[in-house]
Amino acid sequence: MNELTGLVHTPLFGILLTLASYRLALWIYGRSHALPLFHPFIVASIPVIVILPLVGVDYTEYRQQTSAISFLLGPATVALAWPLYRQLHTVRSVWKPILIATAISAVLCAGIAVGLAWWLGAPSAVVGSLAPKSITTPIAVEVVKSTGGYVSLAAGAVAITGIVGALAAGPVFRLLRVTDHRIRGFALGLVAHAIGTARAFEYGEKAGAFAGLALGLCGLFTALALPWVWPWIAGLLG
Repeated sequence: MNELTGLVHTPLFGILLTLASYRLALWIYGRSHALPLFHPFIVASIPVIVILPLVGVDYTEYRQQTSAISFLLGPATVALAWPLYRQLHTVRSVWKPILIATAISAVLCAGIAVGLAWWLGAPSAVVGSLAPKSITTPIAVEVVKSTGGYVSLAAGAVAITGIVGALAAGPVFRLLRVTDHRIRGFALGLVAHAIGTARAFEYGEKAGAFAGLALGLCGLFTALALPWVWPWIAGLLG
């Protein structure tokens, strides 16, 4: 029993729990015929949320246990450059709309979150945590340090944003009759970052490539602009 208890508090436990939960989630997603409600990110979270309190592992310890997996988020994001390279000829033909859409989307994503949180009376630290909600986690956890927010809350906001974006994408595309895979992918990457990019690849390589491009550009724009303008925003919000 003591050996089992000791194993729970090692990195091996966190990594095995994460990988097993995700593998189960992939199986369920396949059996559901890729129904967005059963997206692996949503389903894989459930066993982790249930098991951690039962074995006495808090979020901070679990995050330390899975730091190796978190580190791989960076290389995985960089690896998105390969499908983008294969679609480079298409990207070159629409580079102006891409840059304009990225700038507008980055401002709206951060601005709406900050504005709503402030309007609802959230503390300044919470407002700062929600500002980078629409960029991928490795970038968001660094950006939030300059806004005075909480890393854990920012990571949660990023996850929720991605889940909602992936779930809502299909109905929204059908409602607006969006059939162009470039637009589908780029919209998913802008709004729902990495989770949206994974969803975009289900539409095809072109959609995935444009989602990866949007993820990178939106993250870069936010990482450069938000820390610079945040003192002014914080002062404006009081």
